[in-house]
Amino acid sequence: MKVRPSRAQGFTLIELMIVVAIIGILAAIALPNLQTRQAKVKQSEAKLMLNALYKCAKGYYAEYSTFDAGLDKLAFVPEANYRYTYGYEASAGTTQYVGNKGGTCEAGVASVVTSDSFVATACGNIDNDAFMDTWRLDDGNNLWNGSNGVTNDGDDVSH
Repeated sequence: MKVRPSRAQGFTLIELMIVVAIIGILAAIALPNLQTRQAKVKQSEAKLMLNALYKCAKGYYAEYSTFDAGLDKLAFVPEANYRYTYGYEASAGTTQYVGNKGGTCEAGVASVVTSDSFVATACGNIDNDAFMDTWRLDDGNNLWNGSNGVTNDGDDVSH
């Protein structure tokens, strides 16, 4: 009796090519979503730093009864490797900036502040496209997203 040799077990080249094609399609779908999520996480830096600037300004106000101070008097120094430029305006025409991570946020700072109010801004190009991401925080702790550089629109996101 002759024993017939069995075929080797394994995958054919066609099956492997189909699996690679499916993985490529899934990666092409997931990559843009991943980049958007990463940029949204980077936006949390602006929110946290503006909150820190808010606390510095409120502390200064509690001691001197005015918000009209420079960033050096507020002792606001962002940690290293920040992604945004931070601006602070406490009286019309006296805006100060920390950092140079994408401009000076000139369009973001309101010019209606007095010595009893302030507007702090954060702006930067966090996802390397043509759109700036701009956040503002006022003395009432109102945060809004003036120009959303992640979704490329001007959504007003308040807290």
